[in-house]
Amino acid sequence: MQAEFDPLVLRAMARWPNVPAVFGWLRLDPRGHWLLIDRGRPDFDETLHGLGSPITSPAIIEFIGRNYAHDDRGRWFWQNGPQRVYLTLDRAPWVLRVLGSGAQAQLITHTGLRFESIQRAALGPSGEILLGSTLGCGVVHDLDAALLEFDDMPSEEPPALVLGGRRWALEPCADPENTFGFVARPSIDL
Repeated sequence: MQAEFDPLVLRAMARWPNVPAVFGWLRLDPRGHWLLIDRGRPDFDETLHGLGSPITSPAIIEFIGRNYAHDDRGRWFWQNGPQRVYLTLDRAPWVLRVLGSGAQAQLITHTGLRFESIQRAALGPSGEILLGSTLGCGVVHDLDAALLEFDDMPSEEPPALVLGGRRWALEPCADPENTFGFVARPSIDL
């Protein structure tokens, strides 16, 4: 994905082209919150602090969202100036909010992009609704799933999601990463 990063980010990348990437410092939770895992703090304990602290500054949240992309290996990152900060994804690269309801519902990513051109729908291992589009894989926010419309199918078939006048069978998906082509926990050697 060739992202259109902020001009300030592009200048920093040109000025410092060889800044090493970081892993394990930023997390996207199932509700679309960015969480900072402050591994640099003196009293850091993975058990106590490993899930991270919410980033609450609207300016920083918007900056991360504008400079959020993935590499050709399916690893999602925030381009923070010259440095790539690879994310740990709890469910999927995109968290989808539902605007409207039923067949007229529209999906918006946690960064404010319209999630369109759906190509695939699935039920994830925890019962979450996963959708694949040209943007990648998104998980429907757990509080918004009730706003979607479903067709009840005969008991031997999975239910179908109805959105924008189209239907998608919700196939069981035990391995979202391989099914949808993303890496939930990237590492430097992957």
